[in-house]
Amino acid sequence: MEKIQAKKLLTKTKNREWFGTDYTMNIYRGCHHGCIYCDSRSECYQIDNFDQVTYKENALALLNQELQGKRKKAVIGFGAMSDAYNHLERKKCLTKNALELIDTHGFGVSLATKSALLERDIERFKSIQQHSPVNIGFSFSTSHDRLASQIERHVSLPSERFAALAKCKENNLYSGILLMPILPYITDNLKLLVDLIYKAHEANTDYIYPLFGMTLRDRQKDYYINALEKLSPEIANKYKNDKVNQYFFPAEDYERLNDTFKNLCIKLGISYKMADIIAGYQDQYQTEQGSLF
Repeated sequence: MEKIQAKKLLTKTKNREWFGTDYTMNIYRGCHHGCIYCDSRSECYQIDNFDQVTYKENALALLNQELQGKRKKAVIGFGAMSDAYNHLERKKCLTKNALELIDTHGFGVSLATKSALLERDIERFKSIQQHSPVNIGFSFSTSHDRLASQIERHVSLPSERFAALAKCKENNLYSGILLMPILPYITDNLKLLVDLIYKAHEANTDYIYPLFGMTLRDRQKDYYINALEKLSPEIANKYKNDKVNQYFFPAEDYERLNDTFKNLCIKLGISYKMADIIAGYQDQYQTEQGSLF
């Protein structure tokens, strides 16, 4: 465990197309979850020793200062580069305290995680949602616990994430699923896809936002294929012999998966378009508070 001093915490987003966030922040660097496919290992993010979590010691003081300096209320995004509920959060509670500051200053939040630890902070999310938009997204690559335990080695199982999602919905929090990445030759299975959609529906999800494929670049690609060689040399060879030099590696039978996904979401009343998801958790605040958010 290491700590660093940060110069700035909030980064203004270039546009609001990704879940309608105005700012993003990462209190931690790196991640303990051990997902073999994680894009954040890529060189462009400049995070060395990605499996070692570093926390920003002055994060809360910076956040308080920066929120005080904002004239316009906004939605802050968590979890773009490092899961806000990594294992260190149980001890440090930086995410918990950051949410308290966000609540105190009257801002909204959009958070993505793979951890059921989020349940700890449901009451705080409810408090924020009384005055500002709240979106909670649980990230999945599969609904299958055994498979997930091989490719996401130190994270809450899918069954635990579905339970956390259901708990959020029981508390009337706007919550859904980021279905990404879908891994070619591994999780791009029609049966698995349908199973996940129905389990999400049982949990009363508001949305599922998918990516039918994965990114593969530089050291992320190397790490992923090396991990696959230990799990399944046969599948690793498929990547080596296929379109591995492309930045985006699409799922097999992409069109069929995509069509099945959309048709089933429409049938079950689950949102899947980004514009609808943003509207789903922000529109009431636009109406109540004009252009505040």
